[in-house]
Amino acid sequence: MQLGRLSQLLIVSISILATMPFTQAQQQYAHLSADEIKFVTIDGKQSKVLVRSWQSKKHFGSVTIIAASDTDADAAGLASYLRTTINSRGWASISLTPAKGLYRPNYATKPEDITKAGTQQLQLSSNKSTPKYDSSQLLELRNFQQASLNEALNQLSSTTGLFPGAQILIVIDDSAGMITNLLYDKKIPTPDMLVLINPYREYEYLIDPQSQRKSIAEQLVAMSIPILDIQSSDAHPNSMEQAPTRLHLNQVKSARYYRQYQMSLDLSNPSGWEEALDQIEGFARTIIGR
Repeated sequence: MQLGRLSQLLIVSISILATMPFTQAQQQYAHLSADEIKFVTIDGKQSKVLVRSWQSKKHFGSVTIIAASDTDADAAGLASYLRTTINSRGWASISLTPAKGLYRPNYATKPEDITKAGTQQLQLSSNKSTPKYDSSQLLELRNFQQASLNEALNQLSSTTGLFPGAQILIVIDDSAGMITNLLYDKKIPTPDMLVLINPYREYEYLIDPQSQRKSIAEQLVAMSIPILDIQSSDAHPNSMEQAPTRLHLNQVKSARYYRQYQMSLDLSNPSGWEEALDQIEGFARTIIGR
């Protein structure tokens, strides 16, 4: 009798553990329909993906959105706006949880903790004095993030396959800098169209020269993907500083393969978000011919 009771308890415990990731996701995204929440496995742990189907008679394909690092799949501002409004224009939206652990000047990470993937050890308090990172630390952190994005994007084929048609990749802020490098190195599937919003890389100059990547502008030149480059006037200083170089180097391409637009995208300017959506939709129609 006691053995039977124990078996029942074990079954209940296993059932609870199996549903914990979904329960946690429901709590985090309580404002969303449960059928929007999907998962991919990153470094042995589940990471949330938000999926919204077409809400239009027109079905053009899917848009994958990745916001700035250390946000979530429904990041406030432009990312959330695009995720929930592009569906009515004939595109399904697939929003990934961005990479965690971006190195910041006020992080204080012990060297032995850097490679402990999956424990969110890079989510550190900001009450520490500014550390001086060495090249190896920055390189480890950079590789950690890119590996997470690489793993997530390479698991999306079953999800994007639900929405036949063109595939657009929209990447924002520092996530755009990481995705550009993954595309340049051909480590992730090539989309039919790439949208960069305020792309930048932080502290790249502190990494040893032999380990530094080509600049975003240089990598974009080498790509044959149609690229829409959206630059906001309130973006990270690195992105604003490098925008003219991105435009200058990529002017060798036709307007079908590279366009740059300047606009305002801050939280107090929703009209800028609609302008960005209009530019994305217009460029996409040029690419897919509809």
